[in-house]
Amino acid sequence: MPELPEVETIRRYLNLKLVNECIDNLEVLNESSLRCAKGLSVNDLKNQYIKSVSRRGKYLNIGLEDYNLVIHLKMTGQIYFNPPIPPINHLRWVLTLKSGSKIYFRDVRKFGRLFIYPKDDVKYLLAGEIGPEPWEINLSYWQKKLKSRRSIKTLLLDQKVIAGIGNIYADEALYRAFIHPKKKCLDLTLKQALDLLKEVRTVLDCGIRYGGTSFRDYLGGDGKKGNMQDHLLIYQKTGGLCPRCGERIAKTKVGGRSSHFCPKCQKLD
Repeated sequence: MPELPEVETIRRYLNLKLVNECIDNLEVLNESSLRCAKGLSVNDLKNQYIKSVSRRGKYLNIGLEDYNLVIHLKMTGQIYFNPPIPPINHLRWVLTLKSGSKIYFRDVRKFGRLFIYPKDDVKYLLAGEIGPEPWEINLSYWQKKLKSRRSIKTLLLDQKVIAGIGNIYADEALYRAFIHPKKKCLDLTLKQALDLLKEVRTVLDCGIRYGGTSFRDYLGGDGKKGNMQDHLLIYQKTGGLCPRCGERIAKTKVGGRSSHFCPKCQKLD
């Protein structure tokens, strides 16, 4: 699933292309991909100007004059802006602009969603479902959330606690902070808590810098793959050598999710 860096990469690209464009039509090819607030339909979008393209966690928000288009890519969602060859297979919706430009949404597994909300409603929706972003978190908030018997990996993946982190960047941040993914939150020292928050921010910044991680489905808004996969230290490197100590990288399950770690650098006390 695309995580914060991947969605931010798409946001930055679309922000350059969409602001001040006017919507002509939204063609929905798969009804399950669309969710409208009560009383709204795709017809309400016609002649609406795009005012902004923002992001919260893993959600994209295209802000219109009177509405918000909120996009969640889920597992396999892909956004294409004016591709040389438009996608045909697994196409779920097409947004056409007055200029003739088009946004295509392709989604193999049909989990991705497009939400249409009145402009004032989206902040309420996201505020209830999504926690603060890593750069918004202060020490007091972080210490409070760490008073839990949950594993630290599980907490990092909880979008209501901290927004935008998925399996890839959680594994990378824990490795950089020398913390085992199964370590209980309340067992972290103050230094470990601070180091982890720092490394979460660092690895997400790195992911944004390299345009996101592309293993299979993720593509940026320009249809190109990201390069962060070339800079990962531990994720999906089971059996490889730890870059720090040379120990074999191991894999375990935490909360049903595969977790990569170094048994020597990330000891479980």
